[in-house]
Amino acid sequence: MKILLFDMDGVLLESHGYHLALQETVRYMAKVLGLEDLSLSDDDIATFEAGGITNEWDEAAISTALLLEAVWKIDAKRTFPKNLLNLKAVSLDRQPAPDFNALARRLSSFDLRHLHPLERALYRFTETDHSNKMHYKILHDLLEGAHDPQRSLTHRLFQELVLGSAEYAHIYDLPATLECESYLLKYDISNLSLAESTRLLDWLSSPGHAATVITCRPSYPPAGVFSTPEAELGATLVGLQDIPIVGWGGISWLAKQRHVDQQTFCKPSPVHALAALRVALGDEQETALMEASNLIMTGQSAPAWQRLAGAQVCIFEDTPDGIKSLQDAQAILEKLGISIKTSYYGITRKPIKRKVLLASSAQVFPSITQALDLSI
Repeated sequence: MKILLFDMDGVLLESHGYHLALQETVRYMAKVLGLEDLSLSDDDIATFEAGGITNEWDEAAISTALLLEAVWKIDAKRTFPKNLLNLKAVSLDRQPAPDFNALARRLSSFDLRHLHPLERALYRFTETDHSNKMHYKILHDLLEGAHDPQRSLTHRLFQELVLGSAEYAHIYDLPATLECESYLLKYDISNLSLAESTRLLDWLSSPGHAATVITCRPSYPPAGVFSTPEAELGATLVGLQDIPIVGWGGISWLAKQRHVDQQTFCKPSPVHALAALRVALGDEQETALMEASNLIMTGQSAPAWQRLAGAQVCIFEDTPDGIKSLQDAQAILEKLGISIKTSYYGITRKPIKRKVLLASSAQVFPSITQALDLSI
């Protein structure tokens, strides 16, 4: 059995939509706070991602926290306006230039790398002397609520840009602010040509070949949780809409069943890779997720794991998170006496990401086409 695990953003497609939406969110928040022409550069985003901070909701909130710190040095009373729909930001006379890249490097080099990125950021921003209780509360609420559309301005702005104003208002039942079309549909670019997608699908049609998309993108969830179909939009763009997806929707469902934080089971957790492997074998997503979490949380092993014995598994990633997820999954399976052979393919043209991928034991290629040539 040979199984391919594909990350989506940066691998199957170039996620210009997400990055542009992130940059526009930070630019908008800077404007709200009285700053002009400030946002994240492509290198800033790459530095965040190389350090394991790969969720745009996190990056937007963390960057906005840095903007607030810079603004408070000039105007300690500055905060967000109550009504973003009627934005009339007053520019500050002196405009600080916060160093997003330095913040990304600092959060990445912390000894606290085992913590969630938002926990690292809370440590970074609250270790400073924020004796002003209003400042502390704003920073705390901004970072703790980064994934909550009801609490987070950055989340709402980013999701509206990603989905487009009309779809955002329909899905979230919240008023739109920007009157924009979907950045995913407008700016994302497939990394696979039609011929390459067809070649991959032909390979998958042969017995003993399977694949799963393993992504932290929001995706259609099992019943009982809310998520948006952003992973499915991406899969359709690259012509792989029939390949199963284990994304944020499924991970959120599992977190609800287990009464834990949503991020708990997302890569680099081995649960993500284990569930993706079982889905590749044809299992229902709910079964795959529950049995993967059983294995991690209780050591309970179902007989179905034996079907992976002897499997060859290739993962295609642009950050170390998915690679670590599969490495830990392999170690867990080994303890059960189940041996799999793994290959790790890093996909990037960014030197900083190439460095961390090589350190994660991946072979690194500038495009997925070259990596696929070695695996199918």
